[in-house]
Amino acid sequence: MEGKSMLKLSQVLAFLLLASLFQSLMARDLSDGIEVLQILENEIQDVLCPGKQSWPELVGKPAEYAKKIIEKENPIAHDISVLFPGMLRPSNYVCGRVFLVVDWEAIVKITPIMG
Repeated sequence: MEGKSMLKLSQVLAFLLLASLFQSLMARDLSDGIEVLQILENEIQDVLCPGKQSWPELVGKPAEYAKKIIEKENPIAHDISVLFPGMLRPSNYVCGRVFLVVDWEAIVKITPIMG
């Protein structure tokens, strides 16, 4: 009886060891794939939507001023939306769409980007 329980214990330990190794390999593979997808996404955005894509210099500026600057610097930006705290923004990419994430005083808090 002792031999069978030791065999089962060793099988369980072997399984757990293999499972932990497999998990770390899968995590590594997924992270590499995510980097590749992000690089491809950036290249596609540059091809599909020409012109300036982000405006870090507008952080801390009023939303109305930021909207005018974006329209002036990239005439393709036709859909500029102001998002107040708690509002969700869509995750899909749309050329010409820019979100201005602001605080309750309508001051830009996050770098506006095309998408």
